[in-house]
Amino acid sequence: MKSKTILVAYQDALWSRSLSTFFHGIGYRVETAKVVSEMIRQVRDGKMDVVLLDDEIEGIKACDVVPLLKKINSKVQVIMISSETSLSLVRRLRGAGIFYQAMKPVDPEEIKAAVECAFEKIEREYLKEGFFSFLIPQMVPA
Repeated sequence: MKSKTILVAYQDALWSRSLSTFFHGIGYRVETAKVVSEMIRQVRDGKMDVVLLDDEIEGIKACDVVPLLKKINSKVQVIMISSETSLSLVRRLRGAGIFYQAMKPVDPEEIKAAVECAFEKIEREYLKEGFFSFLIPQMVPA
């Protein structure tokens, strides 16, 4: 499998740099994007496995960006870092296909655990599509 790549799409330059440095330090390949067009280009190129997404970039809400990202690359795992806790937002984001929603202020260990789980999910999906997919147990309808 290719190297594990994270895209940090965060509006705050300080937190973007902090998250980027943190994940680079533990062995991930990290890219950053501060504008929506750059984020979309990087996801479209297929190089991103996990996207750490701020709740708003360039005045565009994440709940409007997530469906677009999933349409471009349905396998990308989106972890949103949000300050909003409304139930309607959570429903919209879950419906759009986010992997995890973390709350601000950012806890690097929580985000690290979410990223590790996202990569485990990617590995499982990769194995299911792989050459030995018949070896993975499947649920059989009763």
